[in-house]
Amino acid sequence: MTETASNEAAESLERDFWIAHLGAMIKQQRLGRFTVEELADRAGVSAGLISQIERGIGNPSFATLLRLANSLELPLSSMFTDPNEGENHMLVRRADRRRIEIPSQGIIMELIVPDSERKLGVVTMTIPANFDGAHVPHSHDGEECVIVQAGTLVATISGQDFTLEAGDSLTYDASQPHWWSNRTNSAAVMLAISTPPSLGKAH
Repeated sequence: MTETASNEAAESLERDFWIAHLGAMIKQQRLGRFTVEELADRAGVSAGLISQIERGIGNPSFATLLRLANSLELPLSSMFTDPNEGENHMLVRRADRRRIEIPSQGIIMELIVPDSERKLGVVTMTIPANFDGAHVPHSHDGEECVIVQAGTLVATISGQDFTLEAGDSLTYDASQPHWWSNRTNSAAVMLAISTPPSLGKAH
């Protein structure tokens, strides 16, 4: 097996692990609270898709994950947490960041803090070219600060647009409806910090 093939196989295994982990977490959060049909109604997605996701065979879009997280009152960042790791560690090596890719949307998210059970939520998000987040506006308790690390992004906060270049930051009341868009032909990267940690409901 070539090095490229070996890397692809490892990435495939890791992707399969996280898809299964997402499904198990959604099912765990749903049981005792909602039937599949009730959650489907709350989230505005099909019961069949939820069933597939819970069995680890679905390929949910970014918007679907956000709707499910909101309906379950579950920060999407919690889905980054490795169930095989403890919660008391402090150090996160770059290579060990929890990572979720949403292939259908081209979005990549990485958890910067060790897990989601913190008082502070921190993630990086890579937003693909020509991405429009207006179809999934969100709001939640707390405050957020976002720093654009590369590229250009447009933040819409309660109907007001802010264009941010690399190095610019924006701090806002997260209870206001807000979303992000990338109106350029190149991917952009931002660091999002929130307290309490509600990342995943915000974008």
